[in-house]
Amino acid sequence: MSLRFERVILGLIPPLLSLSLAFIIFFPSSLSAIEIEQSENRLIEKVSKDFTKKFCNGIAFGLSKDSAMKFAVNENFLVFEKKKGINSMNKELLSNKIANSVVDNCGYPLNLKGDQGIKEFEKDYLLIIHDFFDKAN
Repeated sequence: MSLRFERVILGLIPPLLSLSLAFIIFFPSSLSAIEIEQSENRLIEKVSKDFTKKFCNGIAFGLSKDSAMKFAVNENFLVFEKKKGINSMNKELLSNKIANSVVDNCGYPLNLKGDQGIKEFEKDYLLIIHDFFDKAN
């Protein structure tokens, strides 16, 4: 009985080792993709929060919407230009996050409300970003 048990166990070792090796080889790449996505989301959150703070402060000091946007974009670029992943960041996702944050925090004085306000700000932000990077290059 114990000889048969040992043979069964020894017969299971090679398939288990193969399966384990396959997980070791393929699983880290999936984990890395998840980590990269989480890292990008944290960076988007950070950039969005910083932009919103600068933009809303500019509005509070009496700057126009365009001036406050240009100021906040320029300041954010200086702060985050050397951050890893900033150039490959999803600009549409960032613009949506910023638009939501701005409308929530200081949209009222600019008459930005709800989905329409978010879409308007998002469109304006993407135009400013496009112009900013055209001038920078």
